[in-house]
This record gives sequence, structure tokens and C-alpha cells, in this order.
Amino acid sequence: MNTLSKRFKSDRRGSIPMIFAAALVPILGLTGGAIDYGRSVVDKALLDNAMDGAIILAARAAQDADAKGMTDAQIIDYAQNVGLKAFNATAKLPNGTVPTLVVSISNRAVRVVGDYTSKTDTTILKAAGYNQIQLSGHAESAVDLSPMVDIYLLIDVSGSMALGATQADVDKLNAAFGCAFACHDGAKVKGTNFDSYEWAVRNGITLRTQEVNKGITDFVTWLKTQTSSSKRIRVATYTFSNDLAKLVSTTSDLNFALTNLPQAPNTSDEYAGATHFKEIMPGFAAEVGKAGDGKSAPKKLVIVATDGVQDPSRSWTWDTKLRTQVAPFSPTSCRLIDPSVSVSVLYAPYLKMSYDWGYQATLGAPSLVNGSGTRFDDIVPQLTGCASTPDLFVNAASTSSIGSAFVSIFQKFTQVRLAR
Repeated sequence: MNTLSKRFKSDRRGSIPMIFAAALVPILGLTGGAIDYGRSVVDKALLDNAMDGAIILAARAAQDADAKGMTDAQIIDYAQNVGLKAFNATAKLPNGTVPTLVVSISNRAVRVVGDYTSKTDTTILKAAGYNQIQLSGHAESAVDLSPMVDIYLLIDVSGSMALGATQADVDKLNAAFGCAFACHDGAKVKGTNFDSYEWAVRNGITLRTQEVNKGITDFVTWLKTQTSSSKRIRVATYTFSNDLAKLVSTTSDLNFALTNLPQAPNTSDEYAGATHFKEIMPGFAAEVGKAGDGKSAPKKLVIVATDGVQDPSRSWTWDTKLRTQVAPFSPTSCRLIDPSVSVSVLYAPYLKMSYDWGYQATLGAPSLVNGSGTRFDDIVPQLTGCASTPDLFVNAASTSSIGSAFVSIFQKFTQVRLAR
């Protein structure tokens, strides 16, 4: 072997760069793949959220179009346009994104199917011959169009509903005759010919019962603005105190429902004006019966408007063994209503009156449910348990008005949900 060939064979100076160069291609491929794949994951999440929002908006648009009296064909066109416009308005959609939205109506039920195809343009992976990562997605939503709905209003008219609506109203009542309740008991306020309820009304003090009545009026007035209400929505009104009373049988004449509202809490005395929720519920459940699918038979929504406290009678003031019966409603009473019916609760908040001996002897006493806190602390959890779902419990204190609370409950009852 000559000297040159020996020198070449023993020369190792270029081996490290050659090995590094050979390894660089897979290293770049892995790194580039991770970076480009990460971008595709972000793109897909954006696209999925955009499509979910689009199909929900399309379903709501179908409901709106139906309420305006549009034909099925017009509803479909309108809903598709609204959904596609919403999708395409999403910021930073990848280039080349193509959405499709199909709206169909069958037996008063709307189905919205959304799909998209798209791609994430690669950067580093282009060196390996991969210019794009393909993306696709699918989503569905469903909603009924103006289903037949029977709304059952169950209104508490017991003596406690004559509580002042706000702390300011309570303070005015206390200042006038040392009681937070404007009792409709016939006993004349000193120096007048009116009982405390009549006196409160004449002196501009708002009571809880008046707030609820105004809320019903606002709600039913709102229902009248819905185009399909006269044909597909019916209302029934019941009140309860010692007993259950039917004010309005199930009717589509919403004007009749407006003119037949509870006008005052029940007269209160030693035994009248009590809150016998547990006792009236079997009869009320029988009145409501079972609900349908909204197409061949009406869906049913019960709205219980109450302060949520069971009260055997005012005799607990001297019959101390009855004081344990002054307690929040039990969810088991609400479960007497057929499970096909949606039950909601509109809570007219009971005010905490730690300064009052009667409150301390009843609602201020230790919990009978959880073993901690007071009975007052149990009111909201117990009423939430009465509702079919937690979102069908509404605390009126968290809304702008009782009327808006009623509307909120109805809208939650008919809200659109993702089908997948």
C-alpha cells in the first residue's frame, strides 16, 4: 500500500461532521414535527369552538325565525346563514377553511349538522416534503321549534309573603308597628281603619307578594309577544297557603291569566295564612300530571314562586313543639311531581332577621338537615334540590326583576344544547 492510501485510511478528521450531518435530518424532522403539530392542535381547537358556537347560534336562529312566523324553508335558510356567518367571523381561521352547515326540520324538531375541513401550513416539515397537516371537525345541535308548553305557576300566598320586599321596606314596617310583616289579619293599625297589609299598600311599602304579582304580569306580557304563544303556550295559575287553590285552569288565553292573579296574601290569624307546601303537593302533582314531547302532547314546566319555608300555623308562637316544623321545604315534596315534568323554583328571598325572637326560635335555630348552620342556611340548598336541575333554581335577588327571573327560567327550559 502506498503512502497516500495509508494516510487516507488513517485520517479521521471529517468523521464527526459527517455523523452530525447524517443525524441532523431526523432531528430536524422530529423538532419540526412537534412544532407544526402543536400549531395544528391550536388550529383545531379554534375551529372546533367556532363550529360549536355556529351550530348553537343556528339552532337559536331557527327558534327566532319560527317565533316570527317564517316557513320551514325560510327557517332553514335563515339558520344556515346565521351559523355560517358566525363561523366565518371567527378571528384567525386557518387559510383554506371550508365550513358546511346543514339544517333540517322534522316533526317540529330542528337538527343542525356542522362540518369543516381545513389545514395547518407547515414550516420546518416542508423540508421533509410535508406542506400541510389536514384538519376536519364535526358537531351537531338540536332544538324543538315552538313546542306546545303548559306552564304551571304555583304561587306562595301564605302570610310570610307579606314580608317587606327589601330591607328598606322591612325597616318602614318595623318603624310603623314593630313587625317586618304586613299581616293581613284584620287588626287595625293604631289610629287607622286599616290592617297592617292595607296600611302598607296605602303607604307605598312594597311587599314580597306584590313583587311576585308584578313579576307574573311582566312574564305573561312577555309571553304574549312571542308569535306562537297563542297557539302553543298555555298557562295555569295555582296558589297555596293552608290549602291549594286554582285561580286559572290551563288556558291559551293569556289575557285571562293576566287578569286573575293573586291580589293579596291569605288572611292571617292563629291558623290561617300558614304554608302547607308538603300537604298540598300530592294534589298539585295530580293536577299537573305527565308531560309530553311538545309535539303530540305539551311539555310541562312548573314554576314555584316562594320564600321556601314550611309553616304549620302561627300557633308555633306558643305551641313550642311546632317550632321544628318551621323549616325549609323538602325536595321530596317536589319529587311527587312526575319526573317527565320540569320543576323550577323562583326564590323570593327570606330576609335574615337575627333581631327577631320568632326568627331565632325557628329559622335561626340549628339546621335539621345538615347538622351545621341554621335552618335559614338550608333554604337555598333545599330549594335547589326541589328544582329538576340546578339551573332551574333562580334566586330573585340575583336578577333585575321578578319578571326577568320568570323569563330566565322559561328560556333555560327551552335552551339549545350541543347534541354530541
